[in-house]
Amino acid sequence: MQQQKYKKKKFQKHQRSGQQNSQSDFLYNGFLITCDKNREREAVKEAYQIIEQYVELIYPQESQKHEKLLEQNTNNKAIVKMLYNFDTKVKCVIFIRINNQEFPSIDVDELSRIILSDVYEKQQQVARYIYRMIPIQYVFRATLDEFKKHAQFLVNKHFQLDRPHPWFLIFKTRYTDKINKQQVLSILQGLIEPLHYQDWQEPEFVFFVEVNGAIMYINILPKYHEYREYSIRKGGQPVQDIDIPERKNNFVDKIVKKVRCQNEQEVKNVINIQDPNSDFQKKEFFVEQDVELL
Repeated sequence: MQQQKYKKKKFQKHQRSGQQNSQSDFLYNGFLITCDKNREREAVKEAYQIIEQYVELIYPQESQKHEKLLEQNTNNKAIVKMLYNFDTKVKCVIFIRINNQEFPSIDVDELSRIILSDVYEKQQQVARYIYRMIPIQYVFRATLDEFKKHAQFLVNKHFQLDRPHPWFLIFKTRYTDKINKQQVLSILQGLIEPLHYQDWQEPEFVFFVEVNGAIMYINILPKYHEYREYSIRKGGQPVQDIDIPERKNNFVDKIVKKVRCQNEQEVKNVINIQDPNSDFQKKEFFVEQDVELL
């Protein structure tokens, strides 16, 4: 009897805790960030610097409020921040959450638009470790009912009936198989009017959906292809460390290509090769041309 009572109490305890977790509904917004491998710490610091810098430019009142909170944090034990690093449990993927309760006027879409305009229109170098910086309006538990509820808000905001808006779905999933792309697409087709058609080549809006385990991130992104999938790094190439010493053999050799013209004069064209493993170094080049290394 005692064992049965003990088992019954243990089962009820786990059941209550599970009910509390299922009923606790959280809703965040912020930036979903991808970075280079083993550069998560540097990317988090860089994201804090970028967001705080643009918040100071766009929302000066919120920036002053943030400075006052930092002064209060030194005296009080309860720390209140503007930005929080939300653990995604995925390598090279970071989510920076914005404190909406203390800073309700900060709009991630507006912040992202100004940052991307500085990167692509003004040609400013913003990031070193961050590759993509995607604004996210809603972060919630990955269920189809929650997705339908929050997707309806985004559809009503962006898809107006004045003219057709071509759109396309970008769906990514990690560490889960409970939700697939076809389920999400069928829900969106029921929410979006038939006036707005799907176009994967030149979409006006991209409905971005990413599922990492039990968490779902969604938003509607304009100019997705123009901004190179919201990459804030120029060219989208990984950055090499400055601390790495240069090789003694820099392999920047001058290759003199001799070409005989009709008047039997030799013309010397100097070509620089920067990388021995680059695409420029082909076998056909060395076979067809007479090349001499100096």
